[in-house]
Amino acid sequence: MAWQKVTAEMEDVLQGMAGVPLADKLGPIDQVMVKTLTLHFDQRGHFTEQLKRGDHDDSGRPFLPEHGFAQMSRSLAYARGGNPPELIKAFHWHRRQWDYWDMVAGDARIVLVDLRPDSPTRGRIQVVFSGERSPKVVAIPPLVAHGYQAVSLRDILLCYYVTEPYRPDDPDEGRIPWDDPRIGFDWRIENI
Repeated sequence: MAWQKVTAEMEDVLQGMAGVPLADKLGPIDQVMVKTLTLHFDQRGHFTEQLKRGDHDDSGRPFLPEHGFAQMSRSLAYARGGNPPELIKAFHWHRRQWDYWDMVAGDARIVLVDLRPDSPTRGRIQVVFSGERSPKVVAIPPLVAHGYQAVSLRDILLCYYVTEPYRPDDPDEGRIPWDDPRIGFDWRIENI
């Protein structure tokens, strides 16, 4: 597959991140939204509403895009099948597409990197823990690189909704290595 290349403007953002201590890069990213899910339990299990018209994120902002979803997909990642000792799947980004992620099985640390040159939070890294123990849907805007890491021994089942259909002839996806030194994210997990 031919991935989109990082633009000169995105490269400038990454270069600007180089040498900045990780603690100074961490914080909320403009337009990223998190909606904590409510699980309704009974003796048979539980039910939750993932997304519906009129939803708001945890800050009270309207959660769904103005235009509808174009595709729903799911991905299974083996908890011990990636980069030892824990699986890491990162980073990718889109130019046009919003992603809405829901980790429905397993638990993950979602890592987001703002690559938008004109964003008030350019170069910022946001971390969201999501999964069975902390059910959330995370809305990820275009040009915010994203990836995740398994933080439990269970496989990760990610259901995601996107605002653009996948087109093999013109994929709206680019890649950055999970360990890019300019991003400088510390993926280590202690006391697992």
